Amino acid sequence: MADSEEIGRPPRRTPAQRIGFWLGPLAALALAFAPSPDGLSPEAQRVAALAVWMAVWWATEAVPIGATSLLPLAFLPLAAGSSGRDAAAPYADPIVLLLMGGSMLAVGIERWGLHRRLALTALAAVRGSTGVFVFAFMAVTAFLSMWISNTATALMMMPIALSVAAAAGGDRRLTAALVLGVAYAATIGGVATPIGTPTNLIAMGFLSEELGTSVSFLDWMGIGLPAMLLLLPAAWLVVMRGVTIQRSAAAHAEIVAERDGLGPMAAAETRVLLVFAFVIGLWIAGEWMRTALGWKGVTDTSIVVGGAVAMMLVPAGRTAPGRALVSWQEASRIPWDVILLFGGGLSLAAGMENSGLAAFIGDRLSGLAGAPALLMALAIVALVIVMTEFMSNVATITMLLPILTTLAAAAGVDPVALIVPAAIAASCGFMMPAGTGPNAVAFASGRTSVAQMMGRGFFVNLAALIAMTGLGLWLAPQVLG
Repeated sequence: MADSEEIGRPPRRTPAQRIGFWLGPLAALALAFAPSPDGLSPEAQRVAALAVWMAVWWATEAVPIGATSLLPLAFLPLAAGSSGRDAAAPYADPIVLLLMGGSMLAVGIERWGLHRRLALTALAAVRGSTGVFVFAFMAVTAFLSMWISNTATALMMMPIALSVAAAAGGDRRLTAALVLGVAYAATIGGVATPIGTPTNLIAMGFLSEELGTSVSFLDWMGIGLPAMLLLLPAAWLVVMRGVTIQRSAAAHAEIVAERDGLGPMAAAETRVLLVFAFVIGLWIAGEWMRTALGWKGVTDTSIVVGGAVAMMLVPAGRTAPGRALVSWQEASRIPWDVILLFGGGLSLAAGMENSGLAAFIGDRLSGLAGAPALLMALAIVALVIVMTEFMSNVATITMLLPILTTLAAAAGVDPVALIVPAAIAASCGFMMPAGTGPNAVAFASGRTSVAQMMGRGFFVNLAALIAMTGLGLWLAPQVLG
């Protein structure tokens, strides 16, 4: 038993966290009281100091992410002279509530194992070579990741992949391909829908709040789905390099056995599936209801929050008499730190915009504005991909969005052409074990090395660079323009 003095103690900080804990506020103080550059207002300089403080704490995780995300509430009214109401409003932005509702919906799916049944049912229908199996695993993982957490998807699919690899003979290269394939597909699937990854929602919220561009669930899928369909085959080709293609009846038999072991579909699973399908159906029909029926109040947020409430009202039936599909205790365990991070990021972005800091930084990047649009987009997407390998994707995109808007205006480029590919690219960290949650899950399996992940991930990053730049310049303005 642990020593009583150790119980309840917070985990010991790493050296990087200890340095970051003091570096953040000290750097902010130094910047706040430094001589102001020409063209930078005192308010903007203080907001810049707050941004540096938050960036250091986000990057080093010196304090909990949710705590860092509350700093704008405390300091924006002092730094920029904005009201407390203005600083707090982004924390209740519809995009933040969309994430909250989506997370609660995912709790119900995971609570009754519906995601595992869907995955095994789809995989059991696949017959063929090991290459086909790897692609099937990646396709199923990507689909699930469109609706639930990328990391949760990877955690659920990884044991299945490892058992199938063992049934196929335990070939080291095939096992590594399955492990990396699941990790990469979990990340790639998240870019397809607004709730698939936080950066999508942050970009949607910024486009709505700062540019007045309303982006619906289907609008985003008009860009995110093509991105997924381009990246998934590219990642499959990369992870299959050097793997011997052969037929494997044993792998298929293992999947069928796992599927059959689940037994018949329980009442709770059926009801969760019905609620989930109803929400997706309303999302698809949302634009028609708003235009043809005039139901302006039907939004993506109201639909998913309604679905979350339904999960807490619909009884579980014979599976668990006397309880709902999701209890409040279960629903309350959603990632509140990520939700606060959304709000804090939007609040900081608004402060940068309102204080003139974003415009100041954009003016200093005017040299890049003179470059051709293709070169500028390539440089921005490359910068985002590199940054997200080493720091939070949410922190990366939150800091860059106001700057990209000003840069696009200076270059005469549609802001959507820079914001959307940057937001998607912020999720494309395929090289480092700490780059994404799925990467960490893959590395923790012990079936792939850092060298393998970096080698394969470099080429997937390269594919993402090309795909995101092209989609941003030519597809995004057409879909969202």
